[in-house]
Amino acid sequence: MTTRTNWLMLAAAFVAGSLIAIPAYAEKPSPQAGVLITTDQAKLFSPAGIDRARATLADTRFDHGLTVTVDTYPEVPPEKKAAAEQAAGDRVKWRQFMANWVKERAQIEKNPGIYILIVEKPLGGIGVIADRQTRERGFSDQDEDTVRQKLADALSKAKKEADSDKAQEIRDAGLSEAVKFIVSDLKDTTVAPVSATTTKAAREKEAGSMSLGGWICLGLCVLLGVWLIVGLIRAFTGGGAGGPGGGGGGFMSSLFGGLFGAMAGMWLYNSLFSHGGLFGGSDAYAGESGAGGADGDTGAGDYGGESAAGGDYGGGDFGGGGDFGGGGDFGGDF
Repeated sequence: MTTRTNWLMLAAAFVAGSLIAIPAYAEKPSPQAGVLITTDQAKLFSPAGIDRARATLADTRFDHGLTVTVDTYPEVPPEKKAAAEQAAGDRVKWRQFMANWVKERAQIEKNPGIYILIVEKPLGGIGVIADRQTRERGFSDQDEDTVRQKLADALSKAKKEADSDKAQEIRDAGLSEAVKFIVSDLKDTTVAPVSATTTKAAREKEAGSMSLGGWICLGLCVLLGVWLIVGLIRAFTGGGAGGPGGGGGGFMSSLFGGLFGAMAGMWLYNSLFSHGGLFGGSDAYAGESGAGGADGDTGAGDYGGESAAGGDYGGGDFGGGGDFGGGGDFGGDF
């Protein structure tokens, strides 16, 4: 076997390996630390308490990451007051109000994972909702309700505590317990493959957005392949040109020119199509670090489903839990 033939076989093997390596860029990323995002307008939790809860999430790595968002309001915003007053005094109506509000806020925030909404007035209310990806990895209606109950228990107990420092400790402990439960429930779970979780609408969107990029990629691969093969054949047969364009350089220039083209194709493929690139490819895991996540192919940040804080009323549509602080009359969740 001649030296030139050896070089030809080596080049062919390199090209084959490069083509096999290209899809590897689309593989899912490694597990990531959990992220806690808080906007505590009601000042329910101390900075130290938030830091402890944040550390609990950050110390645990989740498949594709996990974001828990907690927003607190001292009172219902003006545009919601009429609906809140109409729902006050009726447990089912109040839970429906909270369910609608938490879903609305979650869809606006678009942080993938679990969204928790707490309001103090006119009634203490807690809403918990998980996005589609989190529910598909096993976080159920009952799990949403458990988080809500842990927070409601703590906030109700703190409300009855005369000592403000102790009340603060109780609220912080409630946040910590809720986060610990989320961690224990999801730390060993995995995100389902895209094909198993993508909705019909998402599949149609993906097919449409990938068509242009797919054709461009295919065309580039074909051109680069032809360039490499022609250059190798010319060099092997003694043509002397470094590629289809000629210009001299012999076998080695043809070989390395072709290999450079193959590597450039790999880089271009990764730049354009990896993780939702320039041409709008599948962005299944966008925002998984917690900063403004997108509605990805696997449901990250998609809060459009029928769930919000438990399933005692309407099979997961809303509700959940008991009366935390209302006594005989309904007085809210805490």
